[in-house]
Amino acid sequence: MIKFLNIISCFLIAILLFSYIQIDKNNFLNVEAINEFNIPDSLRAKPYKYIEEQLYKYDNFENRVTIYAKSYIKKGVIDKNSLEMAKGYFFLSSVSQDSLELIYLNHAINLLKAKTNKNYPAILYYSKGDYYYKRANYKDALDNYFISYRIAKKHHNNVLAYDSKFNIGSLKNRIGKHGEALKIFKEFNDYILSEESEYPKDYYSKLIGLFALSDSYTKLKKLDTATTINKKGIKISLSNNDNDMYHYFIMNEGVNLYHKKEYKNSIDSLKKAIPNLIKLEDKSNEIFSRFYLGKSLFAESKIEDANFQFRTADSLFKDFKDLFPEIRQGYKILINYYKENNNKEKQLLYLNRLITVDSTLSSNYLYINNKIVKDFDTANLILDKERLINDLSQSNSSKSRSIISLAIVLIIVFILLVLNYKKRKRDKIRFKQLVKKNNKEEKNYKPLKDKQSLAHLSEDIIEIIKTGLDKFESEEEYLTPNISINTLAKSINSNSKYLSVFINHYEQKKFTDYINDLRIEYSIEKLKNDHKFRKYTIKAIADTVGFSNPVSFSQAFYKKTGIKPSYFIKKLENEAKT
Repeated sequence: MIKFLNIISCFLIAILLFSYIQIDKNNFLNVEAINEFNIPDSLRAKPYKYIEEQLYKYDNFENRVTIYAKSYIKKGVIDKNSLEMAKGYFFLSSVSQDSLELIYLNHAINLLKAKTNKNYPAILYYSKGDYYYKRANYKDALDNYFISYRIAKKHHNNVLAYDSKFNIGSLKNRIGKHGEALKIFKEFNDYILSEESEYPKDYYSKLIGLFALSDSYTKLKKLDTATTINKKGIKISLSNNDNDMYHYFIMNEGVNLYHKKEYKNSIDSLKKAIPNLIKLEDKSNEIFSRFYLGKSLFAESKIEDANFQFRTADSLFKDFKDLFPEIRQGYKILINYYKENNNKEKQLLYLNRLITVDSTLSSNYLYINNKIVKDFDTANLILDKERLINDLSQSNSSKSRSIISLAIVLIIVFILLVLNYKKRKRDKIRFKQLVKKNNKEEKNYKPLKDKQSLAHLSEDIIEIIKTGLDKFESEEEYLTPNISINTLAKSINSNSKYLSVFINHYEQKKFTDYINDLRIEYSIEKLKNDHKFRKYTIKAIADTVGFSNPVSFSQAFYKKTGIKPSYFIKKLENEAKT
């Protein structure tokens, strides 16, 4: 068995190495690959605009687009034009697969840095949002759509701003904020129909707005309004021979008919829509449609057919980790069905699936722990799972071993509860200490008993550094990103060696910890006194106080305070409400 596992491990490592080699082989970021590429003679003297026009003209020909995009990048490198290079990598990302697409988008963003115009880097963040959205990573998708929206709005790129906001609305719809999503979709639809609209004057943009509106009205239980919009969408789709959008509206109406309790009509509509979703490889909407088809069949007492749809939706979920909160009901129906039929293997299988589903939902939908997981919370699911495992293995284990196993589980649960209680108690104490503590107390430099470390620093040098650091701290210069000991030493008329000795002696810490602690102390006071600041994301807070990423900020905050910043903010908000 061990030899078999070793063989499997080696095989998986080989696959990963092969994948890495393939990605590196196709990578057009390194200098060697760029230098080796020669711009075709037909494009060598052509301006950027001409190459861009050819890119859009032949956008269905991947090889040709790749040549044009690489030529665009090479021209940018030769001209030392970072904006044109970034545009080239954006074009190249559109014909790249998987992680390479994201790599090119990130590289394009890094190339621009502080340079912005009407389209860039907003369109790059928008494309990153699409990348994450297609892979059901809604947290990162939302972050990038927000950035895209803010930049596009600032530079009056109305189309990109509305597109970004539309996708934010789609994500809001997924996490249950249907009213907020509907407001966004109405604004989008009104803009599409207005004289000021910069969208193409065609039918497709109207259909996208109508589709989103009908979905929102269904979720808000305004079913007749949804039907009216679906009929309008179907009519426009048919008049323009758009078979795909026609079937999307049929799908929406099928779900709407389920909520109207017109189950037979719902079944007919959804059965009509699903083959087109399969053709388009739209697994997300296929999962959604099969769930509601299963619900309608179940309502018509066609239990076996309903269970087939729920099982098919589950098989899609295994390969494509995308789902909607209500879909967990399908797993509950399957569990109850197999429970009634005393099929413990299947019951355990779908209990495990439901635990996985709840974990996926929890990572993407913040509200589900309170609103959706009510009949089967995670703890109860795990207890049921343990009970079923115990039942299934009874034939191979004695009663005494089962009792011992149960006792061990109970002891572990008890220990975890005790540890969790102690942690919560400790966190509360630390929170109170932070709230009471005044981080703005005047600093008093007292030399330590061990003065040997300061032996080669004269009194004049020590005084210069003290004065410089006092000014540095009072003017909050530590909030500047990427500050180094060399830049700080230079700004206070000293050198890095003297400054390092001084900080190690008086602060009893390294330079990095000294800067991080100042930033954390600043963020604590800011969070305590500024309710608007408490509304920021952890990433936004980290950026504000000078950290390069939210992970570094959270680690520094925990190291300094012993609690996480999210906990500190939550407690502050709770106290503000009382």
